[in-house]
Amino acid sequence: MYKQFFATIPHTTADWTLTIDGLVKKPLALNLSDIKALPAIEVMRTLECIGNPVGGPLVGNVVWKGAALKPLFDEAGLAPSAVRAAFEAADEYRTSIDLKYINHPGAFVAYEMNGQPLTPEHGFPLRVFFSGSYGQKMPKWITRIELVDRDVEGYWEARGWSDVAQVQTHAIIKQPAGLSTFALQRIPVWGIANAADVEIVKVEVKIGDDWREAALLHGPTAEVWTQWSLDWTPPAPGRYTVLARATDANGRTQTRADEGVLGGAFPNGTSVIHRVVMKIADG
Repeated sequence: MYKQFFATIPHTTADWTLTIDGLVKKPLALNLSDIKALPAIEVMRTLECIGNPVGGPLVGNVVWKGAALKPLFDEAGLAPSAVRAAFEAADEYRTSIDLKYINHPGAFVAYEMNGQPLTPEHGFPLRVFFSGSYGQKMPKWITRIELVDRDVEGYWEARGWSDVAQVQTHAIIKQPAGLSTFALQRIPVWGIANAADVEIVKVEVKIGDDWREAALLHGPTAEVWTQWSLDWTPPAPGRYTVLARATDANGRTQTRADEGVLGGAFPNGTSVIHRVVMKIADG
């Protein structure tokens, strides 16, 4: 799993608590034992950074264990005027999210990763997850969730990044890697595709003139990346450009070819068609 930090990794003391307050009837202050005493959920989820450039490495797939968020908000009792949840973290990171994401059954807090307690670099003691969101909206080391009746601009949102921050539909080529060299023989071409809590229904690969449909291997839910693959036999030695594009169940197909700012990532996350160049050796 990739590691991305807003600032330095904070030191969390034994008296850490998660506070849920603001526009609620009953403010809550929960320690890690309180969170672990709640009914546990264990889910596989793909996590991607909104700043991941086209074809970039800032994406990973992990099994998380934690507790659902909605029962906590039900216990706190949200006021009718509450429209957003604003998050504070131990590293002073700030962001907020619309309540529709809070109330989604896929919203949870996590304290384990791949069967082990969270490490400090991955958010110990607690981090939060929402369906379809980039990591920007899912802070690590959370200390407070405040229910508010207004927009609260977070650190990255104040710098022009998306406030919605839902994952763009896109495919990533893992093989061939850029500028790699192969013999004149059959080559497995493969990668992953990701979208915002919606199934990937097609990945197409272009080497030369025509798009070819790849075979898909779906994860357990639409919140897990889809693996894709096809075999290609080069007709002759030379340089070849490989492109891959994804289509999701809502009919969105990648069409954007220019990379733009930060590899196409700014400000909404990249939907640029990934392309790599490979060489087929002569002899």
